[in-house]
Amino acid sequence: MPAESRREFLRHASTLTLTIPGLGLVLAACAAPDDRARRAPGNGAGGQTPAVPNPDSRLDTSLPAAGAGTAAGPNAAAVVYARVDPALPALTPGRTQRIHFHSREAQIRIADDTVVGAWTFDGRMPGPVIHCRVGDTVEFTLTNDVAMPHSMDFHAAQIDPKTAFRSALKGQSVTFSFSPRYAGAFLYHCGTSPVLLHLGSGMFGAIIVSPREALPRATEFVLVQSEMYLGAPVNGVRPFDYSRMLSTLPDFVCFNGRPDQYGREPLRVRRGDRVRFWVVNAGPTHPCAFHVVGEQFDTVYLGAPPGSAIHGIQTWAVPAGGGMCFELVTDVVGEFVFVNHAFGHGQKGAIGRLVVT
Repeated sequence: MPAESRREFLRHASTLTLTIPGLGLVLAACAAPDDRARRAPGNGAGGQTPAVPNPDSRLDTSLPAAGAGTAAGPNAAAVVYARVDPALPALTPGRTQRIHFHSREAQIRIADDTVVGAWTFDGRMPGPVIHCRVGDTVEFTLTNDVAMPHSMDFHAAQIDPKTAFRSALKGQSVTFSFSPRYAGAFLYHCGTSPVLLHLGSGMFGAIIVSPREALPRATEFVLVQSEMYLGAPVNGVRPFDYSRMLSTLPDFVCFNGRPDQYGREPLRVRRGDRVRFWVVNAGPTHPCAFHVVGEQFDTVYLGAPPGSAIHGIQTWAVPAGGGMCFELVTDVVGEFVFVNHAFGHGQKGAIGRLVVT
């Protein structure tokens, strides 16, 4: 968020605060004075006038330090590893999608020896993939189930962020609607200040907007790159560490929230298939130099598909907060490594295999 916008955002924030131990930071609860009213799920800006909560209320200061996620709950040893399916979900019938997410804390096993305490949308990291078309209506509700305030920022939306992307306190819901104007791969994330903390602790995902006219038939995958900055384990759970996020030196860089998951369980296609990668970079800081070893991209869409296409590309950088569409035709049998070619990050987990049979 630009400094000027952030100052304006904080100027309108409520007096609810949370002090982060050891960092000397005070976070605004980020609910503007006219946004303090509680809303039931499904009530948008034009809904009924809700009651205003006690203005003297304060946040629960018993929640964990910033970035800690949740160290409570089930034994970390019982948390099961699960590969994230990278396949692009099919489009749903109709031109209106009604989507309701809950902000939740969750323990997630990202590797055999690592469980993290994350802040999430619907208990998943990354959050669920949303797939819609240009011009569809997305009716979205976020309900906050936890003590920390959270919000939703859709990069695919053109909308007043002060109203739509406002924060919800525990038990509150925020509802808004938008219609994507452009096709492409877009990021969504929690936009509550400091955004680095919320996005860096697991609150991100992808919304894929297909063009009105279908692209050539392809096997389609969604890859969301993210960085993980972790602290020492607490009860077997590694918290996300805000001070380390500021250092910009990640422990892991992942596709879809698990380091090297598609190296161990590769993506599989057939010779002659067109493969389409929708690549979103959640960051929060570093770019993704996307590359497939032993192949070139027949088409890369710099803007909204199907326009702005360039051809014969070896590597192209996706900035933090950005997304792009990459296509190749698998005319050679073999195993092809796809990777963030900034190899310091590829070696930290942003790598996988595409097996062509």
